[in-house]
Amino acid sequence: MIRKYLSIHLKVALEYKVSFILTILAQTLSMFLEIFAVEALFYKFSLLDIYNINQLILSYSVVWLGFSLAEMFSRGFDNFANLIIDGSFDLLLIKPRNIFLQIFGSDICYEKLGRVIFAFILVITNFIKVVESISILKIILLILMILSSFILFTSVFILCASFCFKTVQGLEVINIFTNGTRTLAQYPMDIYNKVIRIIFTLVIPITFINYYPIQYLNNTTNNIFYLLCPLAILIFLVISTLVFKAGIKHYYSTGS
Repeated sequence: MIRKYLSIHLKVALEYKVSFILTILAQTLSMFLEIFAVEALFYKFSLLDIYNINQLILSYSVVWLGFSLAEMFSRGFDNFANLIIDGSFDLLLIKPRNIFLQIFGSDICYEKLGRVIFAFILVITNFIKVVESISILKIILLILMILSSFILFTSVFILCASFCFKTVQGLEVINIFTNGTRTLAQYPMDIYNKVIRIIFTLVIPITFINYYPIQYLNNTTNNIFYLLCPLAILIFLVISTLVFKAGIKHYYSTGS
């Protein structure tokens, strides 16, 4: 079923090949410029004396990779308001398929492929630069970081989609938790004040996918907590899923 969804959306994307390729290139260029801007700022203000630029780019690219994968495969939840407005969600509810799978399959954005590839290259190259002695545990941790980043942003999309059951239209303030989270990850977490660090540790646990794991990768600590902390994102996924299911129970279609 999943393969069928992927195949259908790929065929649609390739209907206009030139547009598809140009969009991928534009997405890649925009990410390259963001990385360039971050590096320029750190060189300009001599922050390299305090922070390791390779660790920062690894941290940022892990978040970017997860965000791009979520935008690519979880677009149905990101644009969930459209399903509510045009009545498509009502049709999904009466089909004998898992509702989450149907929403995932409703919109897959292959145009984000350029950002996914570029972010993946950044992750691998900076992982090699950061890790002095590569081991199986550290490779597993990197995989967990990437997966947990994807799960985190997918969970945020699911949680934000839950508001549409009450508001119908999507709320612009929700961008604080989607694009805002990605933007915040461009810089070291410890430059932010205590309130911001608490929010992005306990509310939206982004520190569990990059800040703490990287301390294990660069041998700052051998604490097992830093190795396993990406798994904490599963708790956030469960909460988001439960909130969305609660929203479905109180949904009576947009005509009510």
